[in-house]
Amino acid sequence: MTSGNYYSRQTPDPDKASEREPERPKSGVPTGRIARLLLLLGLLILLLWVGLKGWRVYQAARSLMAVEREARALMAGGLTQLDPDAAETLVLNARANIVVLRDELGIIRPFAPYLGWVPKLGPTLVASPYLLDMADAGSEAGATAISSLKPALAIMQRDDFSPMRLGELLPVLSDAAPELEAADNAIQRYSAAAAGLDAAVERDTLPWRVRQLLMASDKWMPAAESGLALAPHLPYLLGQDGPRRYLIMAQNEDELRATGGFLTGAGLLTIMDGQIRDLNFGDANQIDNWREKPYGFPPQPFYDFMGLELFLFRDANYWPDFPVSAQKVMQLYAYGQDAPLPDGVIAIDQEFLRTLVDATGPISVPGTDQVITSDNLLQALRQARDIQEGQEVGEWVKNRKAFLGGFAAAILVKMEMEPGSINLVKLASNMTQASKDRHLSVYVRDPGTAATLAELGWDGHLPQSPPGDFWMAIDSNMGYNKVNILVERSFSYDVILGERPTATLTINYRHTGPPGDELCYQGVEEEFERADDYLSLADQCYWNFLRIYTPLGSNLLDSSRHIVPGDTLFSGETWDSDGQKIDDLPWLTTFANFFLLRRGESVTTYFQYELPAGIIEPDGRDSIYRLNIYKQPGTKQEPLRLMVSLPKGASFLEANPSPVQVSGESLTFNLDISTNTTIDIRYR
Repeated sequence: MTSGNYYSRQTPDPDKASEREPERPKSGVPTGRIARLLLLLGLLILLLWVGLKGWRVYQAARSLMAVEREARALMAGGLTQLDPDAAETLVLNARANIVVLRDELGIIRPFAPYLGWVPKLGPTLVASPYLLDMADAGSEAGATAISSLKPALAIMQRDDFSPMRLGELLPVLSDAAPELEAADNAIQRYSAAAAGLDAAVERDTLPWRVRQLLMASDKWMPAAESGLALAPHLPYLLGQDGPRRYLIMAQNEDELRATGGFLTGAGLLTIMDGQIRDLNFGDANQIDNWREKPYGFPPQPFYDFMGLELFLFRDANYWPDFPVSAQKVMQLYAYGQDAPLPDGVIAIDQEFLRTLVDATGPISVPGTDQVITSDNLLQALRQARDIQEGQEVGEWVKNRKAFLGGFAAAILVKMEMEPGSINLVKLASNMTQASKDRHLSVYVRDPGTAATLAELGWDGHLPQSPPGDFWMAIDSNMGYNKVNILVERSFSYDVILGERPTATLTINYRHTGPPGDELCYQGVEEEFERADDYLSLADQCYWNFLRIYTPLGSNLLDSSRHIVPGDTLFSGETWDSDGQKIDDLPWLTTFANFFLLRRGESVTTYFQYELPAGIIEPDGRDSIYRLNIYKQPGTKQEPLRLMVSLPKGASFLEANPSPVQVSGESLTFNLDISTNTTIDIRYR
């Protein structure tokens, strides 16, 4: 049968197995050897691929190493000597090499966060994705910007060009608006990558050359960021479609007020088609027309502590939120001068003028043999205020602030006659730093430009909804003197986190002048009696109205008590009070007090308060405490000791910046407040 035959053919007979001949090995290469050959071939291909990548990376890195030297050589003569074509070629070549590095090293991105254990190279490997992103975004911004701005650079390099003829640049800026917006977007990516880098590694663990490049980037990137963000608004700001009028507030930080100092002088700057058509300065006391017009009542502290009954121009910078003060300044200026409302306000102080002269170089004051430098500027400003030999007091009162007008005119002359002597790159960098350090604030009424200035932090606004915790300490000199030259202050901030977090802000004030037996008396006659010596107005007692701005909903628990004798005050009424909650900016809670600091002495004041719920930000299983500290404009660098007590049982994970001491649940930080500062603490 068929089925039987099938099984008989397929089923071996075990009895005949021994009779079969043994199988012979097949001819050819054994299977094991083939596998080994394939593995070896794969390794060779892998090595070739790695070697090719390594070669590409090496070549790109080697080319980039030369970029810094070439860039320094190109920039040696400043913008006026820079070859636009060579600069564009250099930037585009750098961009091409960075793209190679980005693409070739992209494979390590997923593994980089886990390579910190690698000896010596660990931090660099962890940082590599952020460094690549920074290089990618920065080079894209540079390549886009330089290609679109080459025509502007050519105009600026003409022999007849000066900063007084910026109008010629406006059509170029208008045409380049889309490219500049793209470059600005790239700069934002750069900033995000830089923030990620700082959160991932400590910079001092990176190789020396990387740290040097990062330091150079930190120096110039703020100016680039500000420049690209503001560039699309320059046609408006510089009056391409009509004249723009900006009110310049000259503030004196020797007599400290909320936005940087006593409003001592005012200037009106008129710009049209990029050209300065007019600039004049005058005494802020001459702005008002109170003899012929009614003026409103001032903020209550001016009446309580200084006896003022009218709200005049010179006191209009009462609020630390600069847009709020700027709007009041413009209103009072227009009212007193019977003039249209200015288009914006620029607030400057003495330190700003010093940084300005640092960039422009020495300024010769017309009609005198005086040369102003960044080293002697403060001395010149103070000496110019002193009564001159043979000058009557009445004449001195009228002309004591005329120096500002002459100084402004001298700067304009230098810009027109010696444009090549002005380092425009340094000027842009100095202006950006002055804004960051709170010596320059700018507010404009145009909503689009105002939004950009707010985003950059140039407008000096206080946050409407501060994320996490927030505070700002504002001094207002109520003594009719310049004593802030001799006043130092330091801060301590103690926070106890938990279900109901509390904070204690302590401020120590020290009068660095010599102690004296002379009676403290607040009064305007001091200024006239000592007209011959500006510094004698500093050797005075300090009457200070102190405000502390905190998150909305904070509740005052305790504070120091201060007594100011009535015989020291212009009003004659003694002040004896604890700290108080006052109505000020509606989106923040404000505590205040008033005290007297005598010559050569120290005073400590404090506020203890309960913070509102919601200041801790949840992040998965972790919690984040963020503290934002805003610096008062016009002040110098000031020390802060910060102590944060985490909730009971919490484990500290990380902080930026790092604490100087961690003891259980207690963290201690020693900081210097030179600009607005943010501290982030993560715990579980």
